[in-house]
Amino acid sequence: MSDLVNDPSVQWQYRNLAILNVTMGFVFPWLVCGLGWGDYRGGYFYAAVLRLLIVHHVTFCVNSLAHYLGDTTFDDKHTPRDHFITAFITLGEGYHNFHHEFPCDYRNALKWFQYDPTKWTIWLFEKLGLAYNLKRFPDNEIRKGEYAMKRKALDKFGKIIIWPKDEEELPVISFEEYQDLASKDTGRVLILIAGFVHDVSNFIDSHPGGRDLLKDHVGKDATVPFHGGQNVNVLIHESKLETGLEVYASQMRHCTMAQAIDVGYRINAKYTILWHFSRRYAKVLFLSETKNDDERQ
Repeated sequence: MSDLVNDPSVQWQYRNLAILNVTMGFVFPWLVCGLGWGDYRGGYFYAAVLRLLIVHHVTFCVNSLAHYLGDTTFDDKHTPRDHFITAFITLGEGYHNFHHEFPCDYRNALKWFQYDPTKWTIWLFEKLGLAYNLKRFPDNEIRKGEYAMKRKALDKFGKIIIWPKDEEELPVISFEEYQDLASKDTGRVLILIAGFVHDVSNFIDSHPGGRDLLKDHVGKDATVPFHGGQNVNVLIHESKLETGLEVYASQMRHCTMAQAIDVGYRINAKYTILWHFSRRYAKVLFLSETKNDDERQ
């Protein structure tokens, strides 16, 4: 403020503010229209009164429309918002959320494409040497505010998404309990995939493989035929087996028994099964209890 206090032209305007308001607001435009083309009445009502009415309402939009229309881009603790319409009406003062969050910054619109002719004019004055020491808030601090608001919006959006239960929340059952539950007529269609039991009753009629395909695997380990469907089925988790992967099935065109046992060992499966698949049925060729490190040695 010291530069304004020491500027004689600014101080002269401050001392004569009242008479300058009347002279430049009413008398000067009235005389221009009257002496220029004889329209004293139009000069008073349009060039003076109507012009000042519009300018004042546009100016006061910063305290009304700028707190109602738009987005809270950097902070939502208060009401100021950012919007192009307000910026257009107020000659750039519409990015009010930025102004309130970073009041020392000479800019109102941060992005180069956002409408702020006042910012552009001040920037031009700086290049011409008519303005100096313009304040710009650090970009990193500005990004922090923008990041916080985007994250808050994302968290709010995430609340309407139905997320699957965490693995720790699922009840633990044995393979025998799973088979018993699947055999009961409770309206649920239970299928085991990769150690997780899924209720597919709401999905059975829309499954691309048909209803019979799912019904054929009720009460069984359907890991091999349905491997890859885990991403969809996480929403219908019912429970998990007490040993994690109770049964691991490996379908390989050229898989030996030794290879199957090694795969089961590496995933810490309790059992390893080698399947033979034909078009209409699957036959167990080999069943082995997977051994731990000590037993393998």
